[in-house]
Amino acid sequence: MSKEKKFQLRNQKILITAEKILKEKGYHYFKISDISEELEIAKGTIYNHYDSKEDLLFAVIYPKLQELRDSLQKISLSDLPFKQQIQQAVRIALESDYHQFLKLTYSDMAVLFQEKNQKEMTAIQEEIIQAFEKILVVGNNEGILRKDLSLTFLSHQILSILDPLLNSLMVGSGKMEKEEFIQQTTEILLYGMTKG
Repeated sequence: MSKEKKFQLRNQKILITAEKILKEKGYHYFKISDISEELEIAKGTIYNHYDSKEDLLFAVIYPKLQELRDSLQKISLSDLPFKQQIQQAVRIALESDYHQFLKLTYSDMAVLFQEKNQKEMTAIQEEIIQAFEKILVVGNNEGILRKDLSLTFLSHQILSILDPLLNSLMVGSGKMEKEEFIQQTTEILLYGMTKG
């Protein structure tokens, strides 16, 4: 096995282990030594892959954001009517690996918007907002959306459904089934942005 292949395999193990530990402990209680102990490798080996635990968190979460963005971008390219696109977007956002990870580590995410990763995080967040906006254009073209609401504003509001607190309070506590949460979230969004 080549040196590069070994490096990639070890990196994958580090990422998988880091995600598992982050979900268990949260970012603030997570230490690089937790990974080295679990994988039985030297801490220095992990630092050969990542300069800091912030970089490691970024490497765990960024692909999840990319996957969410890609899934949302595909929706607006579909032939589905607007209301089905919105429902699919809500479902994809709430069921995404990003949202599932966010529910467990929400309070720790601010560290990703610090100086080093801020540019990438802001850019991908903007791409996700633009994907929502493209879906809204479909509703606009179908004459369904209210003309007095900005598509950019609505896109930001839709992004707010990724706030894991409400999901955890309702679905996580068993007060509401996941399907009901998705349906009601979609209905609230549609009620607020469509013509009466």
